[in-house]
Amino acid sequence: MAPRLSDFEKGQIDALHRLFLTPRAIAARPRPRPDKTGPSYKTVERFLKNRGKKRAFKKPGPARTISPKLERRLIRHVITDRLTSAQAVTELQLACSARTVRRILQRSPEIRIIAQRRKFFISEKNRVKRLAFAREYVHKPLSFWKNVIFSDEKIFRLDGPHGYNKTYQRTRGPEPAPTMRRHSGGGSAMFWGAMSWHGLSTLHRVQGSLNAERYRQVMLNVMMPWALELPWRLDQPDCPFIFQQDNAPGHAALSTRELFDTVGIALLDWPARLPDLNPVENLWAIVSRRVHWQGRQFMRLDDMLPVIYDCWRTEAPKYVEALFESMPRRLQACIDAGGRQTKY
Repeated sequence: MAPRLSDFEKGQIDALHRLFLTPRAIAARPRPRPDKTGPSYKTVERFLKNRGKKRAFKKPGPARTISPKLERRLIRHVITDRLTSAQAVTELQLACSARTVRRILQRSPEIRIIAQRRKFFISEKNRVKRLAFAREYVHKPLSFWKNVIFSDEKIFRLDGPHGYNKTYQRTRGPEPAPTMRRHSGGGSAMFWGAMSWHGLSTLHRVQGSLNAERYRQVMLNVMMPWALELPWRLDQPDCPFIFQQDNAPGHAALSTRELFDTVGIALLDWPARLPDLNPVENLWAIVSRRVHWQGRQFMRLDDMLPVIYDCWRTEAPKYVEALFESMPRRLQACIDAGGRQTKY
């Protein structure tokens, strides 16, 4: 290691620099040291660059509360057991706060923080049916979809919608299957709603579970009166619209099918595991975000229900036409994904 510059050498370098000599020319001057060595031109250049600057010394922080060994154990348990920072403090009995744990995990190069999304499972059989449906309907014009009514149910909870949970995983290796664990619930309300190109149906609250009997009552008392009043293009003499529903038990029941056959309503042949191609799912998501805007929660159902009705009446209609126009893109995305999940 080369010796530090002495005060005499610093004065010499400074004087030669005032004579407009370059750092390399200054370093080539006669050596003033007894061993006939002198500073390199890099040392001279560094001295001239930092001349007059105050050297800042970083103050040492508080003593570490987690040893490197315990830190490795923490990272291993957080990834393996899928713990949050607060759970890690409790289960590992750490003498630090949850914020310290998050800081350790964020600066670790072994893991990354991801948002866990709830995704539906698609078997190989479901994938084939999804792909066949997309190929059959991808070339249908917008005029076809304007005659379709999309429907579905939605559950609203007092404590907020199903959203995303942040979790930790290794930067190397396959991404784990996305899951979500809900720690606390609360009061809830189920609604049935439908959308057509001409507008939205009446939002109907379902009391209890939606079995086949209750679903038939919704169809007779809510859906059919609303649908028959819409300004359909009457080029189909039997039924002016096509009704879409998923394959929930109440929907696929034999008595429900017989009801549709009796009144002459045509059903869209909708395969299982196809929520990403149903635009009403996106409409429910918009309403849910508006109801729970900025993390809003409710203490009672009587406080939440008026907000849901208001959002369905005022906010949801703004997106109907855009969602219908997205149907060709949704079907093409399903084809491009080989029948697997799409971004919708």
